[in-house]
Amino acid sequence: MAHIHVAALDADIPCHSVYKERGQWSSMFRTLLQNAANRLNKSETQSNISVHVTAFDAVGGSLPPLSTLRQSTSEPHAGPLGPIDAILISGSSFSAYEDHPWIHNLQSFVKTVYTTYPEVKIFGSCFGHQIIAQALLQHADAEVQVDEISTHHVEHSPAGFEMGIHSITLNPEFTARFPPLARATPFRIQLIHADGVVPTPAALEAAAGPVVLPTPWLNVGSSAQCAIQGLYNPGRVLTYQGHFEFDTFVNSELMQEFARRANWPAEDVASYLEQINRSAVVGGEDDDDAKAAAEAVLLFMVGDRVVSNGLMTPPLG
Repeated sequence: MAHIHVAALDADIPCHSVYKERGQWSSMFRTLLQNAANRLNKSETQSNISVHVTAFDAVGGSLPPLSTLRQSTSEPHAGPLGPIDAILISGSSFSAYEDHPWIHNLQSFVKTVYTTYPEVKIFGSCFGHQIIAQALLQHADAEVQVDEISTHHVEHSPAGFEMGIHSITLNPEFTARFPPLARATPFRIQLIHADGVVPTPAALEAAAGPVVLPTPWLNVGSSAQCAIQGLYNPGRVLTYQGHFEFDTFVNSELMQEFARRANWPAEDVASYLEQINRSAVVGGEDDDDAKAAAEAVLLFMVGDRVVSNGLMTPPLG
């Protein structure tokens, strides 16, 4: 049986209306990942996956002690008391490039996990996606070597917010490794972001053509407004720009809280609500790909410990 211990790092708190109904972001991720495990366990291809999630308050400076991270595959997989198999970083109303001590500490933590704990998978959503990109693709550091440096960074999008449901074209090289996503064409999960991962000015100046991600990184997919909708480094890193943990209720409440704080014009709020509600189904679950996205994240975290009829084909993670 594959026991997965996930450290979920809360990089913000939900607005009150969302918190009252759903709890913290880490609680939403726990529910979705455990539900994904239940669905996969009932399928004919995967079985015997269990998930335990431990929450950490990243903004408050609470990060997993390095001694709790998995150091080898020979360590026992003992669920709640076992080593941490995966790091999950939530979304946030903060920007990855803001100058806050907790953001610097989180970025340093991501670098350390990536370079020193190869058995620990790293996943991020929205802000999590961006802070991972900033940690592993932007900076040169002689003491902490990461994959070819300074190709991409995080900046504010001149187009403003990408909000709600928009068609995302997934990279076939990526979906070939994750069967649940191969069926999601186009890919649809809730979006709410005004920052994005883009090539650095230096990379643009040096490139003879389009700036590509360093090997072995892959771009998960793209939309009309956002060219990099996620990152994938086989067996190491997976990120989504979007939120599989959001449904129309969560995203509409969060958007309206942003609107209240920034005094957005009523016509902008109405337009954003229309985009968010594109996946709404009266009296039913949203018509989006959140379940497939959650299953892909779980399969990534499980990696080569997932068994399909005694064999794992193709390798996952």
